[in-house]
Amino acid sequence: MKMLRPMVTAVLPLFAMLGCTAGTNLPSGTPGAAGTSTSGAAGTGTGTGHGGTTGSAGVTGTAGTGTAGTGDTSDGGKNCGLVTFNLERKPAEVLLLLDRSASMADPPDSTTTTPKWDIVTAAVKQVVTATDSAVSWGLKTFPEGTGSACAAGSVTANIDVPIAAMNATAVVAGVNAAVDSGNGTPTGDAVNAAVAYLQKLTANGDSNPKYILLATDGEPSCAAIPTSESTTNARPYAITSVTNAATAGYNTFVVGIVTKSNDTMTLNMLADAGKEAVNDPRPLANHFYQGTTQDALTTALNVITGQVSSCVFPLNPPPPVLNDPTKLGVYFTSANTKVPYDATMTDGWAYTDASDTAVKVYGSWCDMIENQGANMVTIKYGCPLINVP
Repeated sequence: MKMLRPMVTAVLPLFAMLGCTAGTNLPSGTPGAAGTSTSGAAGTGTGTGHGGTTGSAGVTGTAGTGTAGTGDTSDGGKNCGLVTFNLERKPAEVLLLLDRSASMADPPDSTTTTPKWDIVTAAVKQVVTATDSAVSWGLKTFPEGTGSACAAGSVTANIDVPIAAMNATAVVAGVNAAVDSGNGTPTGDAVNAAVAYLQKLTANGDSNPKYILLATDGEPSCAAIPTSESTTNARPYAITSVTNAATAGYNTFVVGIVTKSNDTMTLNMLADAGKEAVNDPRPLANHFYQGTTQDALTTALNVITGQVSSCVFPLNPPPPVLNDPTKLGVYFTSANTKVPYDATMTDGWAYTDASDTAVKVYGSWCDMIENQGANMVTIKYGCPLINVP
């Protein structure tokens, strides 16, 4: 999955919600003293505000004039000041789609007698437990029941373990309760059910980033259920389902434990459709995350969770000056360590979109925030002509 806590709302003081407020103009300058020269010298009073008023006329001379006041007009007559508030990061939410078809009972190749199911579930339980504080996990197994392959009841709206924060214990228990004895591989409809579930979460106000993690051992065998088994029809159906999921905003990581060339080709296409393919420039490299041993699969899952376990901090309201990194500061720890801005999104912070609805911290800075348990950061807003410190 690209590396992945309950939705938390920013704690904003009242003045943070008001943004930059109008300042108070300094008082106008005092009148210039009356001129006393018989030649009509000007009065010389000096103003202390935005501008002095005209001095009164001399006894026999011309009207005196005060010099300009020294009031600060650098922000256009407004005194925004800096707005400071705390924000908690958005945890990534991942729904694990776990293939429990009967073929998972077979070993991956001739080098081992360990069933694919044992390899996958051991790696999943290890990684889910290790990332419990960084990722909000959920679980759906497929196919459901013990009936005929591609039957109507082989995929339902049921979610074995709903997504929640600190959910590793429940997910591990759900994996332990599952048995690799399902008939058929209705991958497409399993993805469709996952999307329907994630959309309900979104509709209920859950704006955390959401992903699907598809763990399977090969090609789908069911098109739209109920139907008869047909890999020829099931393959494009599953690819369309994964494509539609990404279009809806739910990218899919594909984890496969396969050795057959046809299976590899299909999982590569699913990974590409899911928008979370492996970043490997080698022409013949797999696009999905492959693992034929527990260690290899654990490594692949760790790469995925490292991508989704990102440091995303929502901004509500957005900064008063959009798309200007000098007008926003990101700080963490009691020492107010400042995270540098990084437009390359590699090692620092950057806005997540043109509307500045959130900032994301990348690289070593995100690692430091996570390692120090700093789920909360301090955000400072500047104003049009005032940068953050």
